[in-house]
Amino acid sequence: MTSPYPRDDFDAVDPPRDGRRGAHRAAPPRSHGFVAPLVVAAVVAVAGVAGYAALDLGGAAVAASSAAPSADAQAAGAPADGAPADAAAGSGDAPSEPAPAPAAEVDRSTPVVVLNGTGTKGLAATTAATVEAAGWTVSSTGNASSAQRSAHTSTVVLYPSADLEAGATALAGTVAGEAVLDASATAGTLTAVLR
Repeated sequence: MTSPYPRDDFDAVDPPRDGRRGAHRAAPPRSHGFVAPLVVAAVVAVAGVAGYAALDLGGAAVAASSAAPSADAQAAGAPADGAPADAAAGSGDAPSEPAPAPAAEVDRSTPVVVLNGTGTKGLAATTAATVEAAGWTVSSTGNASSAQRSAHTSTVVLYPSADLEAGATALAGTVAGEAVLDASATAGTLTAVLR
C-alpha cells in the first residue's frame, strides 16, 4: 500500500500485540469486574443484619417484658432479682409456677373467602389450599375488587365484628397478614385479601 506521505520512524514500529494503533493511546484500563459483586454482597449482608436485628429486637422486647418481675409478685414476697421464691425461703421443694392460660379456642369452621389482590395468577387458589390445610373452611376464591386493592397495600384478613377477631388473628398468621376490623365485610365470614 502506498502512501502520499514520506516514511518516518513510526512506520518502522511493529504493531503492538493487543492490536492498538497509534502511539498516543493509553493502555486499556484494567477490569474491575469484582467491584460490583462485592458491593452487592456488602449491601445484602447489611440488609440481612438489619433484618435480623429488627426481628431480634421484637423478640427481645417480648422476652424482657415476660422476664421482668411483676409488682404483684414482688408484693407477694418474691425476690426482686428473679430467683424463685422457694430458693429465697431456703426450702428444698420444687417451685410452684402457675400453669399458663390455655389459648383461646379458634372456630375454624368460620367460612373464609380468599381474594387475590396481586397480579400473580392463581395466588388465591394456592393460598386457599394452604388455608384449608390449616383446618379452615374456604367458601370461595376470586380476585379482590379495585377498592379492596387500593385500600390495602399488604395482606389483610377482614372481619366484620369483634366476635370473629380471634379467628381473624389466627387466619392472619396462616396467610402472613394482619387482622383488620371492617364493618363492611361480609357478616359471619373472614375475608383474606392477598397483597
